[in-house]
Amino acid sequence: GQLDTTCHAFVGETVVLPCTTTPPPGELTLAKSMLYWQIGSRLVHFFQNGQDSLKSQDKDFRGRTSLFLDQMKHGNLSLKISNVQLQDKAEYTCIYKQTGDHQTKKSKIKLNVSGK
Repeated sequence: GQLDTTCHAFVGETVVLPCTTTPPPGELTLAKSMLYWQIGSRLVHFFQNGQDSLKSQDKDFRGRTSLFLDQMKHGNLSLKISNVQLQDKAEYTCIYKQTGDHQTKKSKIKLNVSGK
């Protein structure tokens, strides 16, 4: 439950919240992967079955979040948030699971946001 890292951004900037996992020999199977980015129970970004699944994404983050899809199979689960707002300041949780694998990877990243 301890923080893994703290990030800092100014309003209007783009920030990357780092999260990585060590892929098995080879690479992660994205078709069997689930990746949640959350603030408490608010869903900031969700990826499953090889694609973004943003139906239940928190409306405050609509259109502002993205993953590094080309790097995910190598274990880069980081989240990019564009046009950062003061209210984005929070503690984010990165949760990664692969179907059939009982291990869950969990990271906590704190984001501090300053006005211009």
